[in-house]
Amino acid sequence: MSTTYAAKFEARSGIGRASSTAMSVGLATNQLREPTFFEGELRDPLRLREALGALHAVVVSDFRFKPKPLADRAEFVAWLAGQDKAFLENINGAGKAARVAELTESLAQLDLKRNERRAAFITAKARYFNEVAWRNSYELWYLLDPVVTVAPDEVSFEAFSRDESTYARLSVSQDLFDGSPDRQFGTTNIDFSVKLHEQLQRLRTYRTTRFGVKPSGFSVQTTGAGIDGDHLEKKIDLPDSWVNGFLQVHATMSLGLTRLRLRGIDLFNLVRTLRRLGRARKSPRAIRWELTPGQPGRVVLEPWEHAVEFSTRYHGPEPTTIRTWGRDRLRTIERLLPMMTGVDVFLAGTGMPSLYVLRLGPGVTFTLGLSGWTDNDWTGDDQFSLLARPKDCTATELMSAYTALREHRRMDEPGLSAATGLDVHKARAAVNALCAVGRATADLGSIGNDESAGMIYRHRDLFAGPFDEKAARRATDAGATPKGKIGGDRQRIAEQIVAAGNVRIIAKRPVQVGGDTTWKISGNVRGPDGRSYRPLVHINAEGKVLEFSCTCRHFKEHRLTQGPCEHVLALRQYHLNQS
Repeated sequence: MSTTYAAKFEARSGIGRASSTAMSVGLATNQLREPTFFEGELRDPLRLREALGALHAVVVSDFRFKPKPLADRAEFVAWLAGQDKAFLENINGAGKAARVAELTESLAQLDLKRNERRAAFITAKARYFNEVAWRNSYELWYLLDPVVTVAPDEVSFEAFSRDESTYARLSVSQDLFDGSPDRQFGTTNIDFSVKLHEQLQRLRTYRTTRFGVKPSGFSVQTTGAGIDGDHLEKKIDLPDSWVNGFLQVHATMSLGLTRLRLRGIDLFNLVRTLRRLGRARKSPRAIRWELTPGQPGRVVLEPWEHAVEFSTRYHGPEPTTIRTWGRDRLRTIERLLPMMTGVDVFLAGTGMPSLYVLRLGPGVTFTLGLSGWTDNDWTGDDQFSLLARPKDCTATELMSAYTALREHRRMDEPGLSAATGLDVHKARAAVNALCAVGRATADLGSIGNDESAGMIYRHRDLFAGPFDEKAARRATDAGATPKGKIGGDRQRIAEQIVAAGNVRIIAKRPVQVGGDTTWKISGNVRGPDGRSYRPLVHINAEGKVLEFSCTCRHFKEHRLTQGPCEHVLALRQYHLNQS
C-alpha cells in the first residue's frame, strides 16, 4: 500500500546577502500543508550551520553493502582472462586459439573506435547529469524532504537516511534567536537540496543572519547570490513503510532502555578510534558495551578487541553487556563532535536499535537513531512496535488527547491527564496511539540534564489531512492490527492462542520502575504446534513489554532483534484481559 506525497514549493530554499553585513536564510515550505512559518535573527549561526550539515549528512547517507564494480578488481579480471585463454587453447588447439585471439583483438579495436565517436555525447551526458540531475534534482532521490515542526519552544527537523537505517532529529530552541520571532505553529516539509547544503557553508559569525522557515524561501535576490526562485512540485509514492519508520523510532523510545551518560570527549574518542582502525576485514564488527554499576563505562571494538574507556560512570542497576552493529553510521555526526557538551546513549539491547542524544550547547539537541544493523532498517516490518503497543482506547479518548496536545503543542503525561480528564494510564495509552498513527511524537531529548524527568510528547502531524472523529475511529481500529506482515501474523496467532484458552500465568511479581508499578510475569503457553512454551515478560501498566524471553526457537535464534514471538504476545494479552 502507498499514498501520494505531494509538495508544492512557491520558491526554492536558499541563502544570500540581504545587505553588506547581513545574511538571509530561507527554507521554503510545502504549500500543500498547513500554514507554518518561523523567522528570527540567529545568535549563533555556526551551531545551526553545523547541525544542519549533520542532518544533511544523515539524509544522503547510504551504508548498505555495495559490491565493487568488476573493473575495480583488476587482478581478478586478469586471472579470469588467463583462465579463458588456457581453456580455449586446451579445447580448440593452437590454430583455433590464434583465430579467437585475432577476432578478440579486432573486436577491441572496434570498441575503441565506437567510444571515440561517442566521446562528445558521453561528455555532454555527464555534464547534464552533474548540473541538472545532481545539483538541482538530487533531493527527488530521497523518500521525503525533512519534516519540520514549529512549536512554542523550538523548531525541529526530522529525517531518515537514504538506506532508511538512520533517523535524525535536530531540535533548535527559540532561545537561540533574538527578540520575539514571527511564527505560526504547525508541521510541514521543506525544500532541502544539495545546493542549499552547499550554500549554508557560507554562514559566518561576523554577519547578522536572518533565519526563516517560510513559503517564500529566500526572497531577497541580489546579483550572483541566492537562488533561482523557480516553483517546484513533487509527487512521490509514499509507502506505508515510511510512516512505519517513525512508529518504530517511537516504539524504541518507549522500551526499557539502558542509559549511559557520556561527556563529549568520550564520543569523540570512540568515533576517532573507529576512523583510525578503519574497516574490519572479518566478523564480528560490533561495538560491545561493557557496563558495570559504579564503574566507568567502556566499549570494546570487535574484531580488534580494542577497548575505549569512558570518563563517566555507569549508574544502572546491574552489570550488562550489549553489542550493537552498523557503527560506520556514527560517521554522519563527525562535524558535531567539536561542539558537543555531552551525550546520552540509549541502548535497547543486543542487536537492537541505539539512540544518541547529543547536546550541542544551550538550545540545540541532535538525536541520532540507529537501527539494529544497517540492512535491518527502521521502515521494515512491524517489530518493535509490538513491544510498545498500548492498551486500547476509544476514539473519544483519542480525540480528546489529540485536541489537548494540538492546543499546548508539548505536554508530559501528568499534564495531558489533567487537560483531558483521563487518568495517567489512559492518557499515556492515548498519546502512544497518536504516535502510532503519525499525529504525535515522543521527544527523548527533552529529558536533558534531569535524569528523573518523564517523557515529553509533542504534537506533530505527518499527514496534511485533518484528524477528526472519523480518523480517530479508524486509528483505534487500525491500532489493533500491526502494519507489517510478520508482526501481524504473530499478533493473530497470539489472539488465537488466547481465545483457545491455551495461556496460564504461573507467577506474577510487582516491580517498581521510576515510581510506576510494573509486573514480571511468567507463564505457560501452548502454541499452534501443540507444544508448551515458557514465556517471561516484564510489562508496565499500559501493556508495553519492557523485557521478554521465551523457550521457543524464535527467541533462541533471534533473541530481541526480530521482536516478540506469539507466545510472549499471548501472555501479554492474557494479562491485560485479566487486569
